[in-house]
Amino acid sequence: MSSTFSVRKWIEEHPVLAFFVGAYAITWGIWFPVLTAIDRGWMAYNTTAILVLVAGSFGPPVSAAIVTYLTGGSLKSWFSQVLRWRVAPRWWLAAFGLPLILYALMAVVHLLLGGRLNWGEVNPLASIPLAYLNIFLWGGGNEELGWRGFALPYLQERYSALASSLIIGVVWAVWHAPAGIIERGVTGWAVDLPIYAVIVIGISIVATLLYNSTGGSVLLTMVFHAGVNAGQGLYPVEGMFTPTGELARFAAWAILVGVLLASFGWRSLARGDVSGAAQAGARHLPDGDESRRPHLTD
Repeated sequence: MSSTFSVRKWIEEHPVLAFFVGAYAITWGIWFPVLTAIDRGWMAYNTTAILVLVAGSFGPPVSAAIVTYLTGGSLKSWFSQVLRWRVAPRWWLAAFGLPLILYALMAVVHLLLGGRLNWGEVNPLASIPLAYLNIFLWGGGNEELGWRGFALPYLQERYSALASSLIIGVVWAVWHAPAGIIERGVTGWAVDLPIYAVIVIGISIVATLLYNSTGGSVLLTMVFHAGVNAGQGLYPVEGMFTPTGELARFAAWAILVGVLLASFGWRSLARGDVSGAAQAGARHLPDGDESRRPHLTD
């Protein structure tokens, strides 16, 4: 009993760290053994294997739900962030449009660096909606209730929006490690990590802006996340994953994030109040407490 109590007390005192540990434990506990078995031929890469790997991708929201429950938060309020669709139309436009702007910037930079247009690289348009829906539901969008719906509100009670986004971005990038390590080895994965981390941090910063500007809509961060992943299928330039292509991707993210930081500021990445953990449902809010925390720029 005392051991259980001490673990719960530690989680209550370190909810974000507990969430990160849980997300890694759940995901890595599934991905590492399954990917290793596939890599060594012990297991076929079939529908069953894919479903198990997809289950592993739910580590962040499952961990967030567990920590929310153990710390006395409201699971209903936490999950309701996925249903928060009544936001200003401009944010819907941003969630759908920013990935397109990103890839347009990337294509321009890539062409300036010597890349060549090749419309044969573009996936059939009819395949994009299904790819988008798959990513939205279980290919990346499903992670958002953890990274944005749980960790971000907690971190922003202590750090700026930019610092919180950077922390999540780094943790999030390394969370993807099993696939890279098994495919390329620890050394190969470590070499690729910096570029990959830049991309993930870029997604993290823009997702923070969308979350903060919509009063905590995880739904819109899911829309944006799915758009970034699915948008690769519309990229019309050869060699997206060559060194030149990676440089173009880095430059495009730098331009997009730089413009957004200049427009909205690094402290809050929003114009208005920013929700804390209690407002996201992740922490219990005692009766009589204020429902909003002071804005970082007040």
